[in-house]
Amino acid sequence: MNLLRRVARLPCATPPAGVAPATDRIDWSQLWNPGPVRVFTVEELARAGRDAPSRTLVVLTTALGVTMAFVLLQAVPKELLAQVTALMAGGLAVMGTLAKRLWWRPERRLLNTASWAFVVLGLAIGLAVGLGQGKTEAGRWLIGVTMGLAVTANAGLWFLTVFRSEQIAARLRELAERERAADMARQLATAQIQPHFLFNTLASLQHWVQTGDARAAPLLADLTAFLRATLPLFNRQRLRLGDEAEAVRRYLAVMQLRLGERLRYSVQVDAAAAELQVPPGLLLTLVENAVEHGVQGSLHGAEVQVQAGIEGSQAHISVRDTGPGCAPGAADGVGLANSRVRLQQAFGPGARLSLAEAAGGGCEARIEWPHAATSPLVN
Repeated sequence: MNLLRRVARLPCATPPAGVAPATDRIDWSQLWNPGPVRVFTVEELARAGRDAPSRTLVVLTTALGVTMAFVLLQAVPKELLAQVTALMAGGLAVMGTLAKRLWWRPERRLLNTASWAFVVLGLAIGLAVGLGQGKTEAGRWLIGVTMGLAVTANAGLWFLTVFRSEQIAARLRELAERERAADMARQLATAQIQPHFLFNTLASLQHWVQTGDARAAPLLADLTAFLRATLPLFNRQRLRLGDEAEAVRRYLAVMQLRLGERLRYSVQVDAAAAELQVPPGLLLTLVENAVEHGVQGSLHGAEVQVQAGIEGSQAHISVRDTGPGCAPGAADGVGLANSRVRLQQAFGPGARLSLAEAAGGGCEARIEWPHAATSPLVN
């Protein structure tokens, strides 16, 4: 019921924080103050603006520029060929530098500064040529080429900046929606999985109390410790891996009391890995899957082995069971799909979650992500 109340309070029509609302209104200020209105923060650019332009875009743009330059040079008078070639080469070099800067940080101020610089430079060159040889055909050619290059440069940089700004804004909206969806899936999974586990455990506890079973007291102690460790867990964005590993140990202790000798387990987390911040419930989800499919799915039970450590710049978590192997379609399950989304949100494209048959039998789920450094924001 608490979950339903929280869902009802979620804003459905209001865009997520930091995301500008979509609008179809015409911005006439682009005529005298061109460029994107929104200014992205460093954090937003780090999340959604770290992708380099595709090779196809680079090759096609270069080919188009070379073709236009070649066609123009065919029509230039021979006595101006060297001057126009030098002018075009310098203009393309400056445009390339500005285009690279605007790709990584699309902003109106830089675009307008570059645009006015091109206009002023074009007027200065045109004035200098006009005073010297403006009345000659060669002079008129040079003035026309200069102004044409200035207009082309401004138009090209404007389209690039606006396109890139819209691309980053759209990606931020997508990431915000994915985070909301992942958060809802996490809350729903908590509301569904925890009662199932609790009801079964409480049923066992009730039966053992009624029959005077000596296992009732240890089960109650482990269940209490598990609840104390996990109840705050799902309300946090990140937590220490060591804290979640402790919750996993409590969960496995409860399940071992219920399953007896059918469940054996070991949890080994390096001291350095224990300090890493991870999305909550990530490790617990993998262990629950291992117990359900590897241990309970085996007639003679199985062992669950949990390991976490750091090798170089890579952190890894491994959950292996010695059961009958990976179930068909298990890699595409809702729980693992949700975990992959949360991994991507937390650690970027370098994080991955894989599920494969373990050497010697059983199934192994493995998570790897870069822990030491975040890719720098390129200016």
